[in-house]
Amino acid sequence: MKKKLYITRAVKIICFALAVIMTTMLLQSFLLKRIDNNTMRMEAFYLEEKGSLDAVLIGASDVYAGYSAPYAYENYGITSYPYATQSSPASVVLPQIKEVIKYQNPKLIIVEINAFMYKDNEIPVEASQRLFADNVPKDEIWREYLNDSVPQDKQMEYYLPIIKYHSSWNEYPWKIKYLLAEWNLQRKGYSLFRGFKTVANEFHPTVKTYNDQLADNDETLPMGASSERYLRQTLQYLQDNDIHNVVFMRFPHIVRQQAYSRFKRTNEAGNIIKSYGYDFVNLERYGYDEGFDVSKDFYNWDHLNVYGCEKLTDYIANMMIDDYGVTPAELTEKQKAEWDDSVNYYHMIFNYSEEMISRRISLGKTGSGGTTVSEDEKSIATIEKYARNHPDKGKYTVVLDE
Repeated sequence: MKKKLYITRAVKIICFALAVIMTTMLLQSFLLKRIDNNTMRMEAFYLEEKGSLDAVLIGASDVYAGYSAPYAYENYGITSYPYATQSSPASVVLPQIKEVIKYQNPKLIIVEINAFMYKDNEIPVEASQRLFADNVPKDEIWREYLNDSVPQDKQMEYYLPIIKYHSSWNEYPWKIKYLLAEWNLQRKGYSLFRGFKTVANEFHPTVKTYNDQLADNDETLPMGASSERYLRQTLQYLQDNDIHNVVFMRFPHIVRQQAYSRFKRTNEAGNIIKSYGYDFVNLERYGYDEGFDVSKDFYNWDHLNVYGCEKLTDYIANMMIDDYGVTPAELTEKQKAEWDDSVNYYHMIFNYSEEMISRRISLGKTGSGGTTVSEDEKSIATIEKYARNHPDKGKYTVVLDE
């Protein structure tokens, strides 16, 4: 009799433990977690079919604001994706490259080097690391990253992120706009925006800028010790593993006096990259010659708006084709339809952003600010509504069913 009682109690305890584990996993997978545009972008990358991307761009907000994959597809036939998170630190660049090769193996990988531009006293905080670590498969690459970059006593929070985000109930109802969009993402199986995010603003600097004087400027400053270590580690790994389809870039930024030392560190990073035999394209240095306008093409000091984004995407797409021989992958009819859907949404984003910029300029608002457009339910509903209400906008017309 006692033996049967003990067995019954043991079964109940095991069932209770399993229920707690399952509840915990469900909560940290769907509700009690960090969820924003970075989450959406990273999750959507892993929904792309293996071998379907011609190119992947690695970096931070410079990448997902400055490059439009749907625009590149529509105009050049190239399928691409911004594998990028906000304020991405140097420690994640090599794991990002490994992940991209493992899950896509594209013809070209472009690394925007913002992650290597931080001085030792500027290194992004843990929250920036987690934008990568919380949103990728828990594979060997992920475990190597934790062992390299996260103190041992902090690693359990990465295995069980609910420890970190258990109080994120407080972020509701604001977070629902991303939660609904994430559910839609999983249902569709692809990103509507293909990782793109922008702010509808045309920023006009009110202090002296130096972009028109940088083409012949070879001045350098030492990189931060940590940034240089990670840069060299990345380059050495590429060299040792015979990986040559990688090009490093510096996207355009508005260079003012307080950003001048960063520009010099960029030159130093470029010299290091070239010493390992890899190409470096510095559009911070030559952006003015390539037609990037500091009074029209940015939404703040460091990020391109929709006008600058199209210029940069044109530049990169032509570079891929002309300099690196990238050719479009063969897509199924289903994949083509999905990319066409993303093109339609890009049209809506551009059209809406252009209107919001025009309104801000008419009100004399040319400083920082503007309307953010990211792949969340509120932004999607807004641009869809705008498209329905403005059906005669030429190239950027997308009329949706009511």
